Amino acid sequence: MRRRSSLLTALIVLIASAVLASCGGIDARQTNICMSLISVVEPPGTPVTVVKIMPDATTVDRVVIAYRTTAESDAAEGEPAQAAAASGTIERSIACRFSGTGFDEHKDWLRDVVTQDGPMSQTRLDLINHRWLTDLEAQSEALLRTKRTGEAALKGFVTLGPAAGYFLQQFVNAAPSTALYALLALAYSLVYGLTNRINLAFGDIATLGAYGAFLGVTFALGLGLPAAGAALPLALLAAVAFASASGSWIGKTVFVPLVGRSSQPLLVATIGLAVVLQEFLARAQGVHELWLNPVLAEPHILAGGSFEVVATTMQLAVASCTAIVVVALIAAMRLTRYGRIWRSVADDRKMAGLLGVDARGVIIASFAIASALAGLGGAVLTLHFGGTSFAMGTTVGLKALVAAIVGGVGSLPGAVLGGLIIGLTEAFWSAYEPIVWRDGVIFTLMIVFLVLRPEGLMGTRRAIEEREDRP
Repeated sequence: MRRRSSLLTALIVLIASAVLASCGGIDARQTNICMSLISVVEPPGTPVTVVKIMPDATTVDRVVIAYRTTAESDAAEGEPAQAAAASGTIERSIACRFSGTGFDEHKDWLRDVVTQDGPMSQTRLDLINHRWLTDLEAQSEALLRTKRTGEAALKGFVTLGPAAGYFLQQFVNAAPSTALYALLALAYSLVYGLTNRINLAFGDIATLGAYGAFLGVTFALGLGLPAAGAALPLALLAAVAFASASGSWIGKTVFVPLVGRSSQPLLVATIGLAVVLQEFLARAQGVHELWLNPVLAEPHILAGGSFEVVATTMQLAVASCTAIVVVALIAAMRLTRYGRIWRSVADDRKMAGLLGVDARGVIIASFAIASALAGLGGAVLTLHFGGTSFAMGTTVGLKALVAAIVGGVGSLPGAVLGGLIIGLTEAFWSAYEPIVWRDGVIFTLMIVFLVLRPEGLMGTRRAIEEREDRP
C-alpha cells in the first residue's frame, strides 16, 4: 500500500513536471527591455511599429526585433517594400544579447546591442545597464508608444469592454493563489478525514517545499541545465521530496502516537512542529527572503479590447498542473486500493484494524501524500511568485485552513472549492477594495462558517457529529 501511494505521488509529480517543461518561449522581460530600447536608438518622437519578434537561432540569450519607423506607419501597413520605401517607411531591426536566461541572477543585463548602424559602443551599453534598466517608468512609457502588428501582435479570442476585461483579468490573477490554497486544503482534508485532527504545520511543510524548489533550481543551474527544461521538473521533484519526507516523519513520530488521544495534545504538538520547522529554516537558510527571476512569463492575450486580458505561460501551467493533480488524486481515492483502505480507516479505525488493515501505515502514507501536495503548493510560491521566506508558512497555512473549512474540511472536492473561493476572494478584493482589509475579510469568512455552517459547503453536519463522538 505504501508502494502504491509512493507511485501515485511520483505519477502526479511527473505529469506536473511534463506540463511545466513543455512550456517555453522567448523571455517576456528580455523582449520588453529590447523593445523599449527602440526609443533610445531612434530619434525622439519617431513612430515605431514592431512587426516581428524572433529568438536568435544561434544562442538562447539573444532576441531580434524587426520594426519600422514612419510618420504614416498605420497607412503603410501591408504595403510591399518598394511602396513602403516610397512612402517613407523604413524597415529596421534591433538585436539584444543578455547575460543569462531563465533563473539567472543577471539575466536582464545587456551584453551587446546591434542595430542597423552597427554594434552599440560599450560606453553607451554601460549607461543603459546602469540607468535605463533601473528606470521602469521610462521603459513603460516607451512600450506604450510602441505599436505591434503582424507576427508581433498579440491577439485575443474575444473583444471586451474595459469593465468586463478588468473583471475577467482578476480570474486569471487568482489562478496561482487558488492553486496554492486548493493543494494545501487538500492536504488538510486528506489528514482530517482520516484522523479527525488538524495538522497546523502544513503551511510550514509547504515552506519546506518552497525551499526545496529553490534549491532544486539552484542545483540545476549549477549543472548548466536549461531553466525552462530540466530545471523546473527538478525543482518540483525536490519540493515534493523535501515535503513528503518531512510529512512521513511527522506522521510516524507525532500523529500515530497521539491520534488516539484527545485533540488538544495533537493541536499543541503541531503548533510546536510549525515553530520547529520555522526555526530550522531560519537557521539553515537565513532569515532573509530568497528570490528567483520569473520564468515562463510570456504573455498570452485571452481577450482584446481597451483592456487586454493577459495570462502568462506560468499561470496557465500552474492552473493546468493543479487541475491534473486534483483529478488524479480524487480518481485515485475512488478507484485504487489505497482509496478503499483510506475510507475504511476513516469510517472506523478499530474495525479496519480487526479486519487486517494496517491503520498506522495508512496514516503515515496519507501524511506523505498530503505533504507532497503541500510541497507542490510551496513550489508554486517559488516558481510563480519568486519569493521564499522561512516565516511565510503561517499565513499561507491559515488561509488554506480557511479554504478547507469553507469547502468542508474532510471533503476533497470541498477543499478544491474552498481554495477556489479563497483565491477569488483575494484577487477581487485586491482589485476593487482596499488591500489592507483583504486578510481580515478572509479570516472573518472562517468565523462566519464556523458559527453558521461548521460543516462547510460540501461537508455534512451528520459527519461532523459522528466524528465528535470518536476519540
